[in-house]
Amino acid sequence: MTRPGSRKLCEAPPAGRHVFACESMAPGAEAAPAARGVHPAAAAPRPAAPASAVGGVLRRITRDLRHRACVAAIVSGKGGVGKTNIAANLAIALAAAGRRVLLVDADMGLANVDLVLGRRPRGDLGHVLAGRAALGEIVQEGPAGIRWIPGASHMPAAARVGERRRDALLARLTDLETRHDFVLLDAPAGIGQGVLHLVRQADEVLLVTTPEPTAMMDAYALLKAAAAGGTDAIGRVRLIVNMVTHRRQAAEVHRRIAQTAARFLRLEVGLLGCVFCDGHVGRAVHRQEPVVLAFPHSQAAWCMERLAAGLADGRHPHAARFAFFPRVPMCLNGKQLDA
Repeated sequence: MTRPGSRKLCEAPPAGRHVFACESMAPGAEAAPAARGVHPAAAAPRPAAPASAVGGVLRRITRDLRHRACVAAIVSGKGGVGKTNIAANLAIALAAAGRRVLLVDADMGLANVDLVLGRRPRGDLGHVLAGRAALGEIVQEGPAGIRWIPGASHMPAAARVGERRRDALLARLTDLETRHDFVLLDAPAGIGQGVLHLVRQADEVLLVTTPEPTAMMDAYALLKAAAAGGTDAIGRVRLIVNMVTHRRQAAEVHRRIAQTAARFLRLEVGLLGCVFCDGHVGRAVHRQEPVVLAFPHSQAAWCMERLAAGLADGRHPHAARFAFFPRVPMCLNGKQLDA
């Protein structure tokens, strides 16, 4: 028998009702009605995320928001237009102007920045990807205080990189990115997938061509391939016209490429500058010295300094994005490496 003034709370509840506890209730007290249309389980608070997970996310965000370099991808539609020579001399000219510069030989098939610099690398990215060296062991001091990372010319096409090794490499590259003002990427020539990834993620795209019709056509082909995925993600594109005889020739090359890109790709292409035909360049290459150091008073050296000034003084529209290297898949000869 139930005493007056009390309720039996442990009886079976009516259909459609849920009882979560069987406890005494003061006489006359009523259970608070559940919100209409809300299941009681939905109102239960979710368990808080582990402190370690939250801390890891905050650390990653903080790391990505640190100062980072302006990343410039130096590309060309075809080989033989002087892209690597410009990349090496531009890096030295920037460093001579007081900028902290990291030069990365991103060509994993035909790397030759070391030949232009006249330096023998202790190791290269191939050794790092193969697990035979750490990134810190191959980063080297170059002329005028630049730092440079040698590329690889001996990587097998079937090379694979484990996820842990890849993440460790990207973390070290990101750390280097925060310690420099400029990161110059000497990309492979052509329109491989690796090159297109660099073009779509870099802050600056420096497109090197010559006045030759084949070089101009291939330069436009590179822009067309990069724009196929949309132009919003592409950084500022500026042209460097190499091996010109006068300024008007460079201006004409720029006009033709810029007008075609604006009409058919809706992509703006600026002009960073030009490099005159100068016999000192060939002599410097044979001596395996950068022309800005071997012949600092030559026309070519003056042109390189002008290019550096234009790059250093420019405003970089994509510089507010997060760290560059984690956004770019590691590529080998234009093909993405599997994790």
